[in-house]
Amino acid sequence: MTTKELSNGFDTLVDSYRRFEDFDKMQAPDSIEFNEFEKSLYLTMAQDDVVVGLYSGRNSYGESFETTEEMRRYLEVLVKSDSPSTATGTGVSATSVFYTLPTDILFIIYEQVKFADNSLGCYNGSIADVAPVTHDEYNRVRRNPFRGPNSNRVLRLDAGDGKVELVSKYTFSNYLIRYLAKPEPIVLEDMPDGLSVNGETKEQGCALNSALHNIILERAVQMALAAKGIKVNSINKN
Repeated sequence: MTTKELSNGFDTLVDSYRRFEDFDKMQAPDSIEFNEFEKSLYLTMAQDDVVVGLYSGRNSYGESFETTEEMRRYLEVLVKSDSPSTATGTGVSATSVFYTLPTDILFIIYEQVKFADNSLGCYNGSIADVAPVTHDEYNRVRRNPFRGPNSNRVLRLDAGDGKVELVSKYTFSNYLIRYLAKPEPIVLEDMPDGLSVNGETKEQGCALNSALHNIILERAVQMALAAKGIKVNSINKN
């Protein structure tokens, strides 16, 4: 949908609820109209909610990202790859290496490193998986030859401030991640001075698969009406 279609669709859905006999009884005392800034905020919030639901499986399909071809296509536009730059930090291990994650990262979906250590012999240059662990888990497995850092895996700890800490038994290079990026906000028109939607002020539509646009629109209207004190699920629709 274009931004104009999203705006008109929003108004149409709000108006459709007015036809229910209980709507006026539940209506909040303030105006039920929404301007373009308000609609942009709710559409962006709904978009974020839909994306997280599709990734986690908390959705009407009951399926998470990549479990089916349908789920892959819904979010494919958000999939990106990056080789993060190194950063500084105080590590839990003498072999810790810190990296700064991309600022638009939402969820990491795949990661690997390439070993660069002559002590590995013919395995030098091989690819190893990166396994995310909690700090408690790291304490339990760090000396375990099978579950700790070894020639097949590197451990990853969250280090805060947009950084991760990789712990490896061997020297490595070329840390690669593939991740799901945060969706760009939906902005229905250029915002006046002083207003922005997640930092964005210029008009831009929804970049997600068009099959999701109506779902996002419906969710946005429900959020908007709820903010006005109207519980959509309580409206008599018989």
